[in-house]
Amino acid sequence: MDKHVVEVTRQCAYYGKKGRCRSITTITHPFCAKHTKKMLGLSVKPSKVKGAGYGLFAEKDFKKGQKIVEYTGEILTQDEYDERYLKDDMGSYGISLTEELVVDAARTDSGVARYACDFHGSGGMNNADYEDNGDTIWIVAVRKIKAGEEIYTDYGEDMHEALGLE
Repeated sequence: MDKHVVEVTRQCAYYGKKGRCRSITTITHPFCAKHTKKMLGLSVKPSKVKGAGYGLFAEKDFKKGQKIVEYTGEILTQDEYDERYLKDDMGSYGISLTEELVVDAARTDSGVARYACDFHGSGGMNNADYEDNGDTIWIVAVRKIKAGEEIYTDYGEDMHEALGLE
């Protein structure tokens, strides 16, 4: 997965009473860690899933059925996506938006939704799932999620197979 790009020179997008935040973001673009927590009720920190890297954590309670965060990234045709990740069996951070379009969140400045880990290895089940309407993809709570919990999704059978989890 050598195509992942880390933008470390972006300024936090939060505007407050004193103007724009001066913090530089790394993994939580568009907001710095403080404003990701304040604006989205989320944080990105090491996952509790062994070997997973970073995970997405609730910093406030989310109700069942509540939209947590939009899954954003570059919109590619399926052919463009396949060509880009020809040598990547796991498909990186792509989620099908339609039969023809894929949201590619490989860039860290795509947003924090890309840090939601699959529930495998968590010792439990997913507490959130992907919901799309053909225009957007959201991570949505499938049960009440309490502040402090890691957000776990279900990557689906194809990804589980690619990861050797099935």
